[in-house]
Amino acid sequence: MDVTNPADAKTQVLNATAHLEGLVGQLPQDPRTEKALYHLDRLRRAVNASHQEAVRFAAFTVNKTIRDAAADWGSPVVEAMDRLRDALEAAGHRF
Repeated sequence: MDVTNPADAKTQVLNATAHLEGLVGQLPQDPRTEKALYHLDRLRRAVNASHQEAVRFAAFTVNKTIRDAAADWGSPVVEAMDRLRDALEAAGHRF
């Protein structure tokens, strides 16, 4: 994903975040899904505020939570995390 316009890059990250949040929100609620949803909300807020360190921390935590639950949550969630990771990278965020 190659996004050169910063506004487009931000939109791509927010769209990917919303998509992943929708998928996780459909899963049975437990401490892992609550953690993922909490950090997805923090990620969205950090992206909107252009707070680089907060984006990095939230993205890292979401990525780890999804990776740790991948076997239980299935490929659509893992693929959505891959798209979010790509969008973050295209927007210049490293975690």
